Amino acid sequence: MTLLRLLATLFFLSATTSHADMGFDERYERDYNIFNPVNKYQSDNPLNPVNTYDPDSAFNPINRYDPGNPTNPINQYSSNNPFNPVNRYHPDNPLNPVNKFNPAVPFAPLDGKRR
Repeated sequence: MTLLRLLATLFFLSATTSHADMGFDERYERDYNIFNPVNKYQSDNPLNPVNTYDPDSAFNPINRYDPGNPTNPINQYSSNNPFNPVNRYHPDNPLNPVNKFNPAVPFAPLDGKRR
């Protein structure tokens, strides 16, 4: 019985992650690290305090339930969302603690356009 449970667990664990897309959506990539204190006040940084109520900001309370917003609770477990807890230590994730002060980590604006 224990062997059967072990085999069933291994089967489900291997089957659930095999269909996930690798990497992150281009909307979440940038040319600089937004968590580096030097870049805190960049105009296209969504964490810039000036952009708190910007209509295009993902962190604007008005946009909380926008379908394309990465902070939307519905998108919390999306495979390409950097806020997904599963992706915390992914090398391309801007929220990865290893990338926190790396200025060479590429990120693009959330809307996919350059300003």
